[in-house]
Order: sequence, then C-alpha cells, then structure tokens
Amino acid sequence: MSKRTRFQYFVAEQRGTTKTITESTTLTKANIHDDGNSFIKINGAYTLTLPAAETALAGDTVIVAGNNASSKVAVVAGFGGGGGSYDTITAGAYGAIKFWCDGSYWYALSEAVASS
Repeated sequence: MSKRTRFQYFVAEQRGTTKTITESTTLTKANIHDDGNSFIKINGAYTLTLPAAETALAGDTVIVAGNNASSKVAVVAGFGGGGGSYDTITAGAYGAIKFWCDGSYWYALSEAVASS
C-alpha cells in the first residue's frame, strides 16, 4: 500500500456539493449533513452565517469562497470562542476560507484571516 500524499487527503476531504448563495443566508446542519454542502460560493456582497457549533458538527469542514470585496462569513458565538469582535470574517473578492468545527466552536483555518 502506498503512502497517501497531502494532496490526496485534500481532494478526498473536498467531496460534497457546492451551494451558491445570492442573498444573505444562514447555513444549517442539514445543509452540511443531508445536502452535503461542503463548499459555499457567496455570489455578491452577502453574508453567510454558519450554523451554531454543536457536537453533531464536530469534525465538519466548510470552505467558503466570495466573489465580492464585501462577501462575509459570520458565526453567532464568535470564531474559536473569541467573542463579539470575532463574529464576522470577510472572504473578499475571490478569496477562500476553510472553516472547521470542533463541536464547541468554528475555527477559520486560512492563513490571512482577520476579524471585521
């Protein structure tokens, strides 16, 4: 058995379907688990709100891409428990951010993420 490369793992974790939003939208656990939405495209100056972190979402990954300088991603309790100042992250024009849930909080895993 050959050793898997990081690229092979990355491709495997990207399985799922794409959801495009054209208005401010709240993603649900059903969108992620039942519909298989793991890649979300924000088409415009809209905000995608991630579902509240819960045990059932532990280990889930969502990648969000924007096509507008004002494309944003929000979470109610703050990213990583950071509180109110970390509620919204700007995905920006043609940027992509990877989010991961540990069951208690959502974390933004991309390098250049700043709160807004």
